[in-house]
Amino acid sequence: MATDRPAEPVSRDTLVTSEDPLCFESALPALNQWITPVQTFYTRNHFSETPDLNPHSYRLSVGGAVEAPLSLSLHDLRARPVKEVVATLECAGNSRSYVPPPAEGIRFSHGAVGNARWSGLSLRDILTRGMIAPGATEVLFEGADVGEEEEEGKTLEVRFGRSLPLETALLPDTILAYEMNGSPLTPDHGYPVRLIVPGWYAMASVKWLTRITVLNESFEGFFQRRRYIFINEGETGQQSPPPVTRLRVKSIINRPRHGEVVHPGIYAIQGKAWSGDGEMVVAVGVSTNGGRDWLAAELVGPSARGAWRQWELPWEVSGAGHHILMARATDSAGNTQPVGIEWNFRGYANNGIHTIAVEVPAH
Repeated sequence: MATDRPAEPVSRDTLVTSEDPLCFESALPALNQWITPVQTFYTRNHFSETPDLNPHSYRLSVGGAVEAPLSLSLHDLRARPVKEVVATLECAGNSRSYVPPPAEGIRFSHGAVGNARWSGLSLRDILTRGMIAPGATEVLFEGADVGEEEEEGKTLEVRFGRSLPLETALLPDTILAYEMNGSPLTPDHGYPVRLIVPGWYAMASVKWLTRITVLNESFEGFFQRRRYIFINEGETGQQSPPPVTRLRVKSIINRPRHGEVVHPGIYAIQGKAWSGDGEMVVAVGVSTNGGRDWLAAELVGPSARGAWRQWELPWEVSGAGHHILMARATDSAGNTQPVGIEWNFRGYANNGIHTIAVEVPAH
């Protein structure tokens, strides 16, 4: 559990967390809609250069353990039946700033998360069972983003790539997206094509997708075995630590903001909650006195598997002074947010209870 602290403001809706590579997150008060506007939606790049892919010459190659390789143009992808999903993406490093002791990585607060309407085609429309060769176990996805990473005193040139278990790749809602909220993807969000994997941390939703490879063995690439893994105290990256995969149950308060002055009367505390371990969020509890008592918030607005839920609690504000507000979510699998998480070297998957402080002025 940790209270919010200031980040560098860029606009009313976004906060820059890194200029190289470019990373920015949403200001929590801006996450006040079910669908996050494109201009507000967080960005997490891994390298200095944003790929600039020509849509007219773009090709997506599909190969590996397949009966016949494919090379698909953007027109080929758009010609297939359209699949739309509403899905919440959260950076695995979201809330890293609140992991004690400090963890390695981009110092995200709580705003590296968003919910969007993604349009494209189901990956399984391409990777049909008849196309995949016997013995396949994983599918590798590689983007056009290439850059340098420091590892054990060495500088490595690496391409961003991640694999999924075959069964996850073939789920109907795992899609190749070319539109976000009804418009073509922007360059920062993976134009012209990206993968969307609902229920997984967003490193799985590879941007600027150029190559898909069906594998008969486990992928051992840099971003699979050296990043996005849980390295706990006393462990090293060489000890095959568990990977970051599905979203942990989590909630955030987006109204009021930390430090806000709230006047006596009825005030609507609002927020968002999501999960990947469970199919959906079933309850959100809110405390207005630092966790001594908990009240059940109302889940409001649309509901879709893979998308966050909005919640609201009317608070009868009284008593001058500072008040600590907390929110914790529970999902359909029975998972509830913890007060804090077990420390890991890169601070991944921090789903500790979101805690803020507000002030009620004296009359």
